Amino acid sequence: MENRLTDRLWDRDVQAFIAACRQERLSDITVSQKEADNGQSLLAVSATYRSGKGRIQPVGYRWVTSRSGLAGEVYVGKAKAPAGLELDGLFWLALRAGLWGERRHLAFALLALADLRSKADGVRGRLQLEYLGTLGGKASMAQAQELTLQTLNDLAYLYGTRTTPAA
Repeated sequence: MENRLTDRLWDRDVQAFIAACRQERLSDITVSQKEADNGQSLLAVSATYRSGKGRIQPVGYRWVTSRSGLAGEVYVGKAKAPAGLELDGLFWLALRAGLWGERRHLAFALLALADLRSKADGVRGRLQLEYLGTLGGKASMAQAQELTLQTLNDLAYLYGTRTTPAA
């Protein structure tokens, strides 16, 4: 099993996920999962954004319940906006978060989060199938999902940056 999963590191989709983890302003990337009412599991991504002046803000891409069902949302601290905004909308979000001077860097970091979530979603399906096939009848779908989520978070930890406490 380890050889097949180690070989998976060289998969094109996994390499794209790893590259997305290396965004210069994002650190402490965490991938989580939310179950929708229809049984579908959706991925969310959270991270820490470090401004040029050293301010640290939590940022993320999450799923929230709206009138029309689940909708993607990006957030910076307490400021939030629907996912899929153009740059102007992300600039507005930077203003609400008190990071107007960082609006361009913050906008690209939020776009990188959405890209990271998308790439994680692409890798997730293949890893789950591989875990189910490898573990055979011993594994349930929940176990395969848990192992897959752990693998994604391990990759994000290994290839992303981490916030170090100020000395």
